[in-house]
Parts: sequence; structure tokens; C-alpha cells
Amino acid sequence: MKSSMWSLALVAVVCCVPRVCPAGTVFTGAFTSDGDVATFILNSSGGAFSALSRGYGGWTPSVIDPGGFATSLALYDNTGAQFAHDYVGGTAVGLSCSNGAQQDPTTGFCEDATLSFFLPAGSYTLTLSVQGNDGPDPLSNGFPLNPGDNFPGGPFQDPGAPGSVIRNGKWALDVSLSGSVSQVGGVPEPSTAVLTLTGAAAAFWGLRRRRTRLQ
Repeated sequence: MKSSMWSLALVAVVCCVPRVCPAGTVFTGAFTSDGDVATFILNSSGGAFSALSRGYGGWTPSVIDPGGFATSLALYDNTGAQFAHDYVGGTAVGLSCSNGAQQDPTTGFCEDATLSFFLPAGSYTLTLSVQGNDGPDPLSNGFPLNPGDNFPGGPFQDPGAPGSVIRNGKWALDVSLSGSVSQVGGVPEPSTAVLTLTGAAAAFWGLRRRRTRLQ
């Protein structure tokens, strides 16, 4: 039996005190295991939206160093149904990435997940997690890993080169929307979803993919 949502909140590695930031803000943090999750509440007034992970390949304008883990982003509506999901990242073409992220100088891959589209007015939950510990659909199904749990060979094994490159737990997320965004901690609030956290982590190991770099 997986731990309750309340017990997970106690071990979440990101701060569980809500902090509201203006749209277009870069959030940063650090995970200690593959099972950690960062959670954000969005209140959209309707308009352009983007959530850009920056920790894998880094980000020169904000001097965010590369080296973080490959990310997965999932967006949910106020019922907990998945609205959008990216656990693939971009494709490396030469020295650039197809999704606008920066290419990692060590691996040559583009494993920063991104979401970008028109977001209707309403309240949403956004989660950032390690690739393979992907956001479920619906959110109430729970993530495959508990905080503190790791995939075989982890934590933070690179999906593009299994066994050869271990990343670090640092993450950065650039969120922009018409409205407000607040970080609420490591797991969704009880009013958003009750996490049952069922399923085996091994079932998700197959999602960790090798990435072919295009020349």
C-alpha cells in the first residue's frame, strides 16, 4: 500500500509553503530522488501559456547551469483530467533543439520538456517530475513512484544514454501565462486530488528512451 497523500507532503523535498509569483517567473529547486514531484497551481485568465523546463540543458539568459535530470511536465484541469503532457522533450538538430530548449553539452540531447499553447480561462494544476515518473491521467491515479524511490540505476539516470550518464536533481521551470502561478509543494493539494499512488515503478521503466541525435 502506497503512503497517503498527507504523509507524502511531509517528505516532499520542495517547499510546501505556497508562494505566488508573477507570470513569466522562473522557479528552481532540487530533487533528491526519482520519485519527487514539484506542483504548481495556475489561474489562467485565458491567453498564451508556456511552461519550459530549463534544468537539463541549462539556460544562458538566466545562467542556469546544465546537468539536471530529464523532465516530464503534465497539466491538469480542475477535475484532475490531464489537459496536456510532455515527457519526450525536443530533438537535437545540430547544436539546437526543436522545442527551443538548450542542448546539453555533455550528452548532446534535448530532454527538457515543454508545453506551449493557448490556455482557456480557469484553474489548472501543473506537475514537474522525472521522466518515467510521468504524471498520470487522471491525476487521482497517482504517480508511479513515491518520493524517496528511484528507478533501477538511479537516481537521475539519463534516458538517452542508460548506465553511462548520471544527472543531478536540480530543476528549473519557466512559466508564462495570462494570470498567476504559485508553487504549492511536492504533491497536489487534497482539494485537487487524492493520490492513491498505485502501480509498479517497473512498469514505467520502459518509458525511459534512448534518444538518437540527428546530425
